[in-house]
Amino acid sequence: MITTLYSFITKKQRGFLPTLLRLLLGPWCWLYSVIVRIRNFCFDVGFYKQKRLPCTVISIGNIVVGGTGKTPTVTTIAKLLQSSGLSVAVLLRGYKRQSGKKIVIVSDGKNGLCSREESGDEAHMLTHQLSGIPIIVGKHRYLTGEAAISKFSSDVLILDDGFQHRQLERDLNVLTIDATQPYGTGALLPLGTLREPISSINRADIIILTRTDAAGNNIAELKAELNQLAPNIPILESIHKPTSLYWLNPTDIDTLLPLHKLTNKRLLAVCAIGNPNAFIATLGKYNPESVELFAFPDHHVYSESDIQQIEHQMVQCKSEWIITTQKDEQKLTDLNTDLPILVLTIELAITEGEKVILDKLQIENK
Repeated sequence: MITTLYSFITKKQRGFLPTLLRLLLGPWCWLYSVIVRIRNFCFDVGFYKQKRLPCTVISIGNIVVGGTGKTPTVTTIAKLLQSSGLSVAVLLRGYKRQSGKKIVIVSDGKNGLCSREESGDEAHMLTHQLSGIPIIVGKHRYLTGEAAISKFSSDVLILDDGFQHRQLERDLNVLTIDATQPYGTGALLPLGTLREPISSINRADIIILTRTDAAGNNIAELKAELNQLAPNIPILESIHKPTSLYWLNPTDIDTLLPLHKLTNKRLLAVCAIGNPNAFIATLGKYNPESVELFAFPDHHVYSESDIQQIEHQMVQCKSEWIITTQKDEQKLTDLNTDLPILVLTIELAITEGEKVILDKLQIENK
């Protein structure tokens, strides 16, 4: 159902019924726009009050539903601040977590303290990527922030997906924008994929363009557009850089494979992420013989029947290997399969303007 609705609003399906659905969604889109604008106005004029925590707070978010590289940006900035000698903690809402607790300490920076089901996908993944950085989930970021300060004496709190969470005051508002599809479909929810009007970009203190290496020659034009929407706001560039390739269920000592092994291979890309086409584009850089996409809705929880479908698709496409993401790895490892599944790890590398973040926070990199 989610996949079908998404294909309708992104105009991937055409014909009478998709067109009718988009017409029916039009009034709801208008209503959503009014509500969002009124809410933002109330925060802008101070009618809705923001709470302040006694430490530096950085929000990292987006204005588009789906993958813009937000969570990889969290990882990169957390490591950057940690290397500057700061005590950092990451706060997440814990989307789709199966725990009724208001606050869950996912990691104390040394050990994972709960299951993926209790923490949610992103928090569980960050636990494996961030050493020495506590991960805490909870709907109320102020309360999770208090917990981070109390338990870990955190100097800096990073809010994952915090752009719309305006109840908590922040020192730095970082907005991630996918250079390959900066404004999503261009329409607001539920008719499109925008979470806020494009004009909301001017709330950002820093804009980080992601996947700039896949955007061709359009970067200069996009920067010019953003400079008009949000004058004088620094625009950083970044890429999604593959770092390793390893077997999901290793059977021998050769767990890691060099990335060039993807060349001339027939691949089946399996993922449940916000922007599966970006995953395909990354794999394409290694010149495989073919890449077929088998995508599930974002945050999909795999089942045994899914494994059977994946195996069937692999046979149909005559694929040699199945390639998945770190986000999907967490859920696929729970299933018993001997399929040849490899995990591609990717990190976000800021290629232009990294020092701007430290300058904005008046931090010297040690």
